[in-house]
Amino acid sequence: MKKLTVLAVASLFATTAFAGDMKWSGHAGWRYRIIKNNEAMSSTAAAGTAGQKATNEITTKQHQYTAGIGANGGWENVEWGAGIRTTGSATSSYTTFTAGGDATIALEQAWFRYLRDFGDINFNVTVGRQMNALAYDSVGQGLFDKDARWDGFGWQWKMGMFGLNAAQYITGAKSGGANGASTYSTNENLKATATSSSHMNTLMAFQPHMTWKFTDEIETFFAVGYYVWTDDSNTNRSRGGLTTTIENLNTGTTPAADITAYAYRVHNPRQWHFYNKWSLPYNLKLSLEYVMNKKSILNTNSVAGYGAATVREPEVSKSMFSGSLVYGSLEKAHDFTVGYTYQSKGIASVINTYTNSDFLADNKGHVFSAGYALADNFHLGFKGFFMKEKEKLQVTGAATDGLAYQSPNGGQEMKTTAFHFTTGVMF
Repeated sequence: MKKLTVLAVASLFATTAFAGDMKWSGHAGWRYRIIKNNEAMSSTAAAGTAGQKATNEITTKQHQYTAGIGANGGWENVEWGAGIRTTGSATSSYTTFTAGGDATIALEQAWFRYLRDFGDINFNVTVGRQMNALAYDSVGQGLFDKDARWDGFGWQWKMGMFGLNAAQYITGAKSGGANGASTYSTNENLKATATSSSHMNTLMAFQPHMTWKFTDEIETFFAVGYYVWTDDSNTNRSRGGLTTTIENLNTGTTPAADITAYAYRVHNPRQWHFYNKWSLPYNLKLSLEYVMNKKSILNTNSVAGYGAATVREPEVSKSMFSGSLVYGSLEKAHDFTVGYTYQSKGIASVINTYTNSDFLADNKGHVFSAGYALADNFHLGFKGFFMKEKEKLQVTGAATDGLAYQSPNGGQEMKTTAFHFTTGVMF
């Protein structure tokens, strides 16, 4: 009995020691959004005709909130983390207010990590639901949104100024030819039919990188990645990502010359990714990012309902460029920051499911941001987006598919202006 008592007390002290290493983190915030979509038809012609202004300038306003809490800890060679948050989409924890209702809470992180040093080589592997192990621009978020979470394995090696990141992430599964969650069933008959294939959808990534420190104030990081997606479940909408909800507001009064958005299938991308960031004097940070996907064209395979009568199969934009310059950061009371981003994002360059949810594919334009810390971990923020559609090739199911917008809507261009006002706390 005495031995059992000693073991129990020892176990209690060990548990307390581990609990002492555990750290809590969390956030709570509010956002007010004003979004204006304008099809650039500024005529005051009669309702229902080309150029009717009243039905082509649509303003959306939203009150949203976000909250999350998590914990992490570890011991020798081992780390772990878990957390939950509100969820509005795969790339945003903001959710819209519902009168008298509660927000959906989702598992944000559930991971464990093994770390080991092999001489001068630092190695770690993270397993589970995690933040992206790859290096990317978290300011412009041109390739990956920083709110996106990933399921699978993230690997990192570092030796001096050189390093390597790799990832094996599960993005879902195809079961009997249908895409869905990360589970599938199969049999010999299904295996023999190409349209009924079953497999895990994955992202396989490989990213070597280097860091140079020139002076105490000047340092740069450069990474080159190659990403192989086995996933044909994703589509990007044209017209700057114009949503079906916004389009439906025009039901019954849509001008005859209105151009409807179409869904472009971004299936099984093969992406080259170049990322460079600089720490500069005067508390400046510069980020540059470029993505190039494989050759992408408009045809009956990439767009449902594409005009089969035409043999025209033009290439669409498969590249993304983002450049950001930021001054300052919000680390303590009375800190402030300002920033600017220019971004050009082709419709076939990235996947909207994982990219910045506020700056979707088929957009190009400018983002201005500012923030001020009223107190430690308590901030006010602002972002302004000024975007217009990048790809202007029509898809109407006719022989003119693949041509540039024609008269009378040749000058039509989707423009989106959005303003975000935020406040919140973080610990």
